[in-house]
Amino acid sequence: MDENKLFLKKIEDRLERFSEYYAPMNSDFLTLEQQSMLSGFLREHKSEGVFLFGGYEDAERKQVLFMPDYTGAVDAKSACSYYRAQPDECPVVLLDIKVPAAEKGRLSHRDYLGALMGEGIKREKVGDIIAADDGAQILVARELAEYLVQNFRKAGKVSFTAKILPIFELNKSEIRIEKKKLTISSPRIDNIVSAIFGISRNEAKEAVTRGRVFVDSVETAKPDYLLKGGEKIVLRGKGKAVYSGEKGTSRKGKIVIEAAIYI
Repeated sequence: MDENKLFLKKIEDRLERFSEYYAPMNSDFLTLEQQSMLSGFLREHKSEGVFLFGGYEDAERKQVLFMPDYTGAVDAKSACSYYRAQPDECPVVLLDIKVPAAEKGRLSHRDYLGALMGEGIKREKVGDIIAADDGAQILVARELAEYLVQNFRKAGKVSFTAKILPIFELNKSEIRIEKKKLTISSPRIDNIVSAIFGISRNEAKEAVTRGRVFVDSVETAKPDYLLKGGEKIVLRGKGKAVYSGEKGTSRKGKIVIEAAIYI
């Protein structure tokens, strides 16, 4: 059985167990490719309380939640409401890291991820890593949190402190976004990716056809796919943005668009 089939089988097995025990369950954190593979599965079982959850609205790495109807959780937003009332049941917590004042700005997303992998932590147990000058907030599987607080104390040569917080204490001001107005010839996905991420049209087209571009967590392989506005775009290895839509035309007759780019 190949890796993709094995992954799908694990999710289907989790659904069977959920149907049998009818108690809240969750998967590990999924990559965008895995989320895209599950798009049909999620549509099919949405009415059964099966949906994606990453701990906050714009999360990139997400778990699949299986939520009984008695929880009232039917999507990520209502799951947050449920977990706010029962925080100890939330499968995701924040690892809140603070570095000494003298070490501010020295650690990046890559440094924290590398240090976690150096501790032997599997990538699927770690969600988004939101790095700031004075530390980071890392979404992790609850079952690992206590171990990390005791053992995850250093990245490279920089030591730090860590504590566990509920996901509702995520500092969203650390998620930096820059709004830009850009011009394109048409609202095709390759044009929009080219403009937003500052790459050539050919590079954007190749990224789309090679499965490196995701729109609302679904792989988009057709360069002529048209966007309407409001979609979240991820170019793997480059970043993510929210395409706000068309805002008029330029003096040269090009389409003016707006996008919120994560920096």
